[in-house]
Amino acid sequence: MKNRISILVILLFPLVLKSEKLIFGENSISSNEMILQLENSKALYFLNGEGDGCDGFTASFTYSEDIYNFFNVNSNCKNKKLKDFKCITKIDEESIKYQEYLHCDNKLVLYNKSKKVNEGLIRNFKGIQVITQGLKDATVTSNLKMREKPSKDSKSFECFFSHLDDESISNKEISFIPKNYTITVIAKTKNEDYIGDKKNFWYLIFPISDSYNGCLLKNSDQKDGWVFGEYIKLDN
Repeated sequence: MKNRISILVILLFPLVLKSEKLIFGENSISSNEMILQLENSKALYFLNGEGDGCDGFTASFTYSEDIYNFFNVNSNCKNKKLKDFKCITKIDEESIKYQEYLHCDNKLVLYNKSKKVNEGLIRNFKGIQVITQGLKDATVTSNLKMREKPSKDSKSFECFFSHLDDESISNKEISFIPKNYTITVIAKTKNEDYIGDKKNFWYLIFPISDSYNGCLLKNSDQKDGWVFGEYIKLDN
């Protein structure tokens, strides 16, 4: 009898692990994205941001040995049954943000938002060797330009924030991240640089934002940018 109970526990253990809510999405920090939410054997794929809510689906799923099987898949809008599909859990050895992702046979690729890349790994970002920072938070200590590349001569981003205390810059296009604003730190350069007599690393960051607030490089969809480390304070 005791052996039968042990076997039952082993068989059920993967399902117990997946009873917690899991969130999968793009390999980005942006809030405006398609999200796959898994909880208690139910799946919901939806747009977490601005839109009509018609994209996506609902489904049921099972999990075993790093494989998710999705069935009873129905479109969110058209009440149309969609094809069942399977996703395999994989590790991205090159990512600078999230390390674990689902590779699905319906062409979906979705990253586990709870599996951040560890701090201190050497990676390549657009031809630049960087050291990952584990998506830690930091605060801007001065009005700070965000740049396309780790150089003071690189193009700067345009920003818009609607919820600032300073009315002179709130709800206006500005060319900097305001002092005391919270950012997410993705990575830093391997070597320090000088700006004047200041020596520090360049940090690849993403300002905390939503559909209406944030920074964007003109004529580009790039939202991650570089700031000089002398003017940010990393959270412990």
